Amino acid sequence: MTNKRTSQAQKLTLWEMLDKYNIEIPKIQRDYAQGRKGKNELRRAFLGDLYDALVRRKNDLKLDFVYGTESNKTLQPLDGQQRLTTLWLLHWFVAFKAGILADEKHF
Repeated sequence: MTNKRTSQAQKLTLWEMLDKYNIEIPKIQRDYAQGRKGKNELRRAFLGDLYDALVRRKNDLKLDFVYGTESNKTLQPLDGQQRLTTLWLLHWFVAFKAGILADEKHF
């Protein structure tokens, strides 16, 4: 039996990833690190990074990698589900505040 592994690291924005792949989030996920007890400083730092990127436009926000398997243009992340969920919820919140949720070209 031959086991052929290929690895293709790509730097993609959320929109580039959504244009390229259908994303299926597995039912089983580990807890958010930011949600664990005793991780107050981690939460503050993460929220500060989001604020700096969005409001202060200080830096691009790099949320590390999303790793998973891809088949027939469908990505099943093994690591990074929380990062994808965070980005989607953040996008949804901003769109809601901007009043463009009904605009189909954004969703």
